Amino acid sequence: MEKAILKTLAYADIFDYPLNTYELHKWLIGKKLTLRQVEKALKKLYQVSGIKYKGEYYFLPRRNKLTAKRRRREKQSAIYFRKAKILSQALKLIPWIKLVGVSGALAVGNAGKSDDIDLLIITSKNRLWISRLLALGLLSLIGRRRKVGEKGRKIAGKLCINILLEEDRLEQQSKDIFVAHEVLQMKVLWQRDGVYSKYLEDNEWAFKFLPNWIGVMVARRGAKKRSHGRDLLTCENFVEDRYLQSLRKSAQNLQHFLTARDFATLIVNYLEDFAKRWQLKIMKQPQGMERIEDGALYFHPNDCRLKILSKYKLKVRDL
Repeated sequence: MEKAILKTLAYADIFDYPLNTYELHKWLIGKKLTLRQVEKALKKLYQVSGIKYKGEYYFLPRRNKLTAKRRRREKQSAIYFRKAKILSQALKLIPWIKLVGVSGALAVGNAGKSDDIDLLIITSKNRLWISRLLALGLLSLIGRRRKVGEKGRKIAGKLCINILLEEDRLEQQSKDIFVAHEVLQMKVLWQRDGVYSKYLEDNEWAFKFLPNWIGVMVARRGAKKRSHGRDLLTCENFVEDRYLQSLRKSAQNLQHFLTARDFATLIVNYLEDFAKRWQLKIMKQPQGMERIEDGALYFHPNDCRLKILSKYKLKVRDL
């Protein structure tokens, strides 16, 4: 228990982020414990290992100033979060966007005045590129988009779309403590069709690193609902006469082919392809953590993931 707590404090310390008892329990690395067990282990650690406590927060030795820093950042984060919630409503105009969430430091209330606002967006299948194009256009129109090359005060409080995922490409390929935090820290600003539950379900591996995170219940609940729906559909199809079902399916296929909706789909498919080719043409060569995958885009110029994992290993070794 004590080792898990020290690991959790060490990881948070990389981000200058002291933790209270509830947060230590929620973000406890690699160990499933009750809140009472965490409280008991903390008392023991406080007496024998030198970890410090101030106000409601625990932190590593010689890091007393972190509590004041956290309070300042919490106030700034509250301002930025309200701004993100309001501005993100404009993205509801894009019908293919299913979720907009805040990621990065702001997601845990640890943003500074000079930070931008990192967004994660989930889109419908095969609608990633047109959604990105329209989203960037809308954010530019309201003057709150962080542009390529902007730094310092110019980026403060601006929206930066760091991650775009299609609804069938939600599972993260890198599976480590850093990505597990990024997945579970994300705060939903708004969503459609309960896609957040699917996001958690597809990234269930993250609960192996952070087993106390309460969101696992949300994912399981969503999975049960979808499974129940599939079971009902299967039962209904089984009862229907196969011959009538075949005729009905043929008629529906013909009807769909002739409807304006299908024609509109063809047009949007063309626009999606055009948006993809045009954006790829003007994009620079991916750098750092920037990745362009089938159904997923990641825009992180600085490879902070590897640096943080390296720092984390060193801190754990020293402890």
